[in-house]
Amino acid sequence: MKCFDVKAIDPTTNRPCTFKHVSRDQLRQNEHGETVFRYNDHYDSCEVISVVEVPQSELDAMEAYFNRFGTACE
Repeated sequence: MKCFDVKAIDPTTNRPCTFKHVSRDQLRQNEHGETVFRYNDHYDSCEVISVVEVPQSELDAMEAYFNRFGTACE
């Protein structure tokens, strides 16, 4: 599954914020052709500044790390 790092306007603070490892289903095009970010059920059309795809190598490295050491919640 592709993941993206999204820089968007945070709807709660109205300031630019980077959201890490956002799945493809949280991004969409609005009626004007602009990309918008679905933050949650209440804020589903946040203004996007930039979108960068996370390399598969980074996702693989994270998975290997978590498989070896676990996560903080375990």
